[in-house]
Amino acid sequence: MGQTVNSQLSMLFTEECDKVIGLMHVHSFSYDFHLRVVHQSLVGCHMTLQQGYQLTSFLEDFIAHHPDIPKFRRNHVFQGSFSISTGMITAHQLYNYITDHAVTYGMKPLRMSKAAMTSDGKKGAPPSSDLHEYGLVALWNSSGSYKDLEGLRHHDDFDVSLLVCHNAAPFEEQSEGERHLLRLRYYVIMTSQRELFPRLTADMRRFKKLSQIHCEVSNLAGRVPPERGTGPGGVLDLELDLWEETPPAASAPDTFISTPSVGNEFYPLTGPQGSGAQDLLYPSHLFPLLNQEVGCAQSQIQASVEQAMGHCRRDNLWRRLFHGEHQHLAMDKLKLSKLSFSELEELLNAVQSQSVGEIDPQLGCFLTMSPSWYQSLIKVLLTRFPQSCRHFDQSGIQYLAVLNQKFTDCFVLVFLENQAGKTSLKVVFREPLPSQPQPRNSPSPQLVSMYHHLESVINTACYNLWTGLL
Repeated sequence: MGQTVNSQLSMLFTEECDKVIGLMHVHSFSYDFHLRVVHQSLVGCHMTLQQGYQLTSFLEDFIAHHPDIPKFRRNHVFQGSFSISTGMITAHQLYNYITDHAVTYGMKPLRMSKAAMTSDGKKGAPPSSDLHEYGLVALWNSSGSYKDLEGLRHHDDFDVSLLVCHNAAPFEEQSEGERHLLRLRYYVIMTSQRELFPRLTADMRRFKKLSQIHCEVSNLAGRVPPERGTGPGGVLDLELDLWEETPPAASAPDTFISTPSVGNEFYPLTGPQGSGAQDLLYPSHLFPLLNQEVGCAQSQIQASVEQAMGHCRRDNLWRRLFHGEHQHLAMDKLKLSKLSFSELEELLNAVQSQSVGEIDPQLGCFLTMSPSWYQSLIKVLLTRFPQSCRHFDQSGIQYLAVLNQKFTDCFVLVFLENQAGKTSLKVVFREPLPSQPQPRNSPSPQLVSMYHHLESVINTACYNLWTGLL
């Protein structure tokens, strides 16, 4: 009779364990499924989520809903933050510049509808059709080997997606210091290319301290944190650490429930005094492959932001050179001030240029002219192109920029330093000089416009030569 009772108890115990294991697998599969849906949306497949869906809010809610991570997941997500001083550029201006030129930095923009706020400051009102925000998306593939919780080594291929968003209050509500501090929030998502379905079986040898599972629920509840209590149907929270290989060193002898990890995939580790340390990587003992991809993502974000800062500053100065001379336009429309001498030199250090002799060797003769001839050339060009010339003169150093009104990515620059006897005549490009066309192909419209503009300046220089002979 005793053997029969023991057999029945063993069967009931096995059935309950199978239920818990099955539920844990379903929980892990649900976890993986949602991350896979997010990745598909970032790739551009909008089969599940409509275009413009607020993915950042979804990931926030998803992370809040999973304070502990399912043990049998195959996909992973990391949330991190990045901040950097933007100097003379405002953070909003820099972030908008990056989204406008995302392809330059190996990313693509992602338009998302802003979640409208109700009168009490909570989300819930339907978003307005004209309210959008833009995220930045980068995609790549990764593969590697890792050990699971059982110590078994696996090799897997992953799709990795990076989502970056601007984490700042509205510009009008920020202080002057906040306006020049770029704050970004980013998510790194790894989805397995091989393991797409939940496990159907589990190795019962991984079940830890089976003899203690029959303890009374009333005694157990006193040791379970409120957020990890019983779920529907009286089943313990699926995140209980019943499959730990070794018990925690500081655990009491009768305790088999582990405490939550100090750091996980979502949040950085906490310092010794409880203060959060930003940008710490994923704990290597949990999933080292994610740690590597987070490091790659952080490097890409930092490199892209620093590069964009230089590009944004360069384009601001370039735009002011072209449009900042006309005060009525500057005040009424463009709000651009005239470029100063030092700002022009800053701009020239940030752009590309080529001597006219490098563009056409036949023009090399103009590079050997005397400083007095260059002085007369500057006067003739100012008369010939009064609306297109920007003249800068300081301490005997002169720059004359002859702007190209058709191809605004280049201009001709005349340089003269009387005391040192230095002169130059070159073409300045905002971007690197376009490659020369193949013999069978016609040159691009930009190159044609550049050559026409240079030709008009050279014709004026020839006129200056002719008048000097008279």
